[in-house]
Amino acid sequence: MKEEWVQSGPRDWANESFAITEDVKTHYCMLETGACTNIEGAHVEIDDAYIAANTAVVRERLLKAGVRLAHLLDKAFAD
Repeated sequence: MKEEWVQSGPRDWANESFAITEDVKTHYCMLETGACTNIEGAHVEIDDAYIAANTAVVRERLLKAGVRLAHLLDKAFAD
């Protein structure tokens, strides 16, 4: 998996994170007319359902971030 994670670049990583925010499963936004949008005046409630939905996502994102940062540092200090 590590090799696959480092094949893309920072823009791709940001887009991965953005796609997660649009996923209805993460409870980050509301599905409205086929799009995941924030509702005016609404806020994300960090409750048990939110934590249950996102714990695995956060762990994976942190793991990928660590692998990708290590790869970038290895490349930068390869000399």
